[in-house]
Amino acid sequence: MARQTGSMKASVAVENHAHALRHQIAAVVFRPLEEVCFSQTRRTIKVFQKRQTLQRALHFCRVVGGILAVPKTAKENALVYEASRDQAEYCSGNVGFSYLWLGANDQAVERTWRYWESETPLTWENTWRGTGPNGGAMENCLVMLYGVYPGYWSDIACLDTYSFCVPCEFDELPVMYLKGPALCESSPFNQKYLLGEMHDGQPSLKGFFHTDIYWNSTMGVWILQSIKVAAWAVWEPKRGVHYPLGTHQWKVMSVLCGLEVGTIANLTLSVCGQGMFTCEDGTCISLQKRCDLRVDCPDQSDEYQCSLIDVPQDYQNNIPPQSTALNQSLAIHFTINIISFPSVATQDLTFVTTFQLLLRWRDPRLSYLNLKTDRTLNIISEDNKKRIWTPRVFFSNAHGNVFTNLNQGSRVECVQEGSSVVGGPHHTREVNIFSGYENSLEMGQLYSVTYSCDFELLMFPFDAQVCKMKFMLVSASASYMTLVPTLANYTGKTSLIEYSIGHLTMRTLPNEEFSSIAVEVRFMRRYGFYLLTLYIPTTLLMLIAYATLYFNPDDFNSRIVVALTSLLVLSSLFTQLVDVWLFFSIVMIFNVVMLQTLADFSQQAILNKGGRLAKAFKKIRKFLRELGNNKDTGVDTPVQDLRTSGDIITHIKAAEEDGHEKPWAANGNNWHREEPSRLPVYGRAFRRKNWSENKDVNMSLMMFSRIILPVIFCIFNACYWGAAIV
Repeated sequence: MARQTGSMKASVAVENHAHALRHQIAAVVFRPLEEVCFSQTRRTIKVFQKRQTLQRALHFCRVVGGILAVPKTAKENALVYEASRDQAEYCSGNVGFSYLWLGANDQAVERTWRYWESETPLTWENTWRGTGPNGGAMENCLVMLYGVYPGYWSDIACLDTYSFCVPCEFDELPVMYLKGPALCESSPFNQKYLLGEMHDGQPSLKGFFHTDIYWNSTMGVWILQSIKVAAWAVWEPKRGVHYPLGTHQWKVMSVLCGLEVGTIANLTLSVCGQGMFTCEDGTCISLQKRCDLRVDCPDQSDEYQCSLIDVPQDYQNNIPPQSTALNQSLAIHFTINIISFPSVATQDLTFVTTFQLLLRWRDPRLSYLNLKTDRTLNIISEDNKKRIWTPRVFFSNAHGNVFTNLNQGSRVECVQEGSSVVGGPHHTREVNIFSGYENSLEMGQLYSVTYSCDFELLMFPFDAQVCKMKFMLVSASASYMTLVPTLANYTGKTSLIEYSIGHLTMRTLPNEEFSSIAVEVRFMRRYGFYLLTLYIPTTLLMLIAYATLYFNPDDFNSRIVVALTSLLVLSSLFTQLVDVWLFFSIVMIFNVVMLQTLADFSQQAILNKGGRLAKAFKKIRKFLRELGNNKDTGVDTPVQDLRTSGDIITHIKAAEEDGHEKPWAANGNNWHREEPSRLPVYGRAFRRKNWSENKDVNMSLMMFSRIILPVIFCIFNACYWGAAIV
């Protein structure tokens, strides 16, 4: 309630002051140049009558462009004391005789006093209270006393619980700059100020020409007043007396710069010159540290409101910008950075690629603020991305309807290409402005897309494929804007499992309604991959099938089963991409199967009366008949043996009447001879000494096959690899 009452009284006082000001100014007044120049060049100590802790006092003096003062002579010490003695009781806080901080300490070496800022020793010391500093290591800070110790020095503990008034010293008075919307070209307020004389207990500020800034204790406000015309503004501190450095909300009390009476405008007052940024508390930092993702201001205000782009109120993001070149279409510079090819599916005639697409253009309608050389700091926020125009590109031959987008992961950044100009004083915050005529915008996004490609497999696997990635600018026709090929780059592995990546080319597609670009990628098939996965396995299968020609000629089952198994394995392993080599491999094994069959059956007629099939049925009947006789006579099962003559002998061993076995003589009557016959046998049990005597297998055809198949294989390989190399 008390706060509201005070504000109402201040408002009434402000209105009365405005009425008096209108009658006071009768002529144009300019401040003499000599007064300004003389004030700026002399050494000065100003006492700011606001109690602050030591750290705040050191910071405050830096904000106003000076350092915490230490008088260098007895005369200076006396002047400081006389200028502040009237407020000494307030400055002390009624806790003793200490009332002014002085800018020295003896923390490093006891009783060796050094400046806080430069750490150089003092060249002069004033009269001390008592016998001198006596606080030891507990009291390392320096203060000025009043009362019974007028102007004396004393040491004191450097505690935040102590608050005293602050004297700041200046070798040259710093120039202070006023910025904000009330400082247009026709503004009645000055832009530059110097510290002036004391006014109502606080140092005032004098403009270079016709403006003053001073404290009015009656109204409880700081007043910005032109002595040229009746124009002024006020700022009411929220808590006690506070010097108007930094950024504050001033109430405009006159019509000026398009602002109505009562408008609240943010005005900034600081000693920060060109290339510097003013924190809200008045601290100066380099403008390059503004919005660099690192906090540099004590109040963190350097990372507030980090907008990089100035969008006019009448800007329409559905209308493309005009070209910066006269009578030419808008150029959209196209850059593609291919990262990888996760999949190249020859059988599906597709390939998958991951790439970054960059589109760069200029928009003269926009201005950019405080661009950095580090481009990662020039990325536009998500809100601003939606407010500006961006090009739209269609991926023509990709699977699905794929367009460029501003989805998650996309970025739009300002590219610093031209020089900047310093923002005018009507900007509350210091800015470097970059024009959209000279600086570009760049949109980037990462895509993973499946493309179609017409693979030419006539020379597989010695082929080299050229696949295209087509892009079409659909924001407007080619007469309004064009895609300009800039760079096509591949940063991934050049050697994939099946292919090697060759060079990339990029060209503009002619005679298109919309501007289009084709990026051509060359895939060269790797021979080593197919040596391991195709040529060596198929060659081994052909060798296995060929080896059956050296099996026992009497063992037809083994020969034909191994050959057929090789053919089946070859067919099952390679069901896709049937080329000349694979077809040749299948034909070779098929020929082995056919030759094995012809060699075995070409020597005999199978179905005639004396043929092999008839003999087989005859032997089966005879075997069954003998088996029935054995059951009646109690003889053992026949056992076969092979004599050196090659005849097949059946040995029947009868049982003794007393049940004991008795060996038979080799030339006994119980041996009987059968006609030589060829039964189905396996392994080496019936291997002949001389295969040429075998009348059941066409050994001539077998020998011919052993020779002709390697000859065919060698001739084919000579032609095949010769054509591949050429």
